[in-house]
Amino acid sequence: MQRAYLFTIVGVAVSLAGCSITQTVDPLQPARVSQVCVLDNKDILMDEFQPEIQKQIEAKHIPTMVYAGARPPQCSHYLEYTANWQWDMAMYLTYAEFRVYDSKGLAGSAFYDARRGGGRLDKFGHTADKIRPLIDQLFGSVSVGPTLVPPQNDSVATSGKDVRARLQELQTLHDQGLISDDEFATKRQEILGEI
Repeated sequence: MQRAYLFTIVGVAVSLAGCSITQTVDPLQPARVSQVCVLDNKDILMDEFQPEIQKQIEAKHIPTMVYAGARPPQCSHYLEYTANWQWDMAMYLTYAEFRVYDSKGLAGSAFYDARRGGGRLDKFGHTADKIRPLIDQLFGSVSVGPTLVPPQNDSVATSGKDVRARLQELQTLHDQGLISDDEFATKRQEILGEI
């Protein structure tokens, strides 16, 4: 009887020793972060995951925005992520990966891995609590910089507005019968020729 009890204890101890949950963070180096654009990952079926990521980054006073497709130019950093959940008496986060990029490439990363968490009870819990230490460490040494504005040629933007206003004014004059069709067409071509 004692022998069976001893084998049970040793078996449980060995199985628990193989259970692990790992967290690995390669933080961003000290940098100024103006805004983090978060890629909208449609493969993640947990609707609250992306807003939670944004909430935790914004708690550090770093503005965020979600994007799909090409990276928006107004962001200094871009975050791409993936995550998986499993069921074992309850849903729990089994894997999360965060990669942060700047203009030079990969700037930092963080991983949470409970795929070998088997018998560990601490695998259960709120997803927000599991990713908070990762986000904290990932963005721990950054400072918030001014929001970047995409470069724009001011003269083109101003002339575009000016041309639009002049064309509208010309159309109004034509609609009111103050200029003829020929005068309208000639003047319209002049204005468009300035672009």
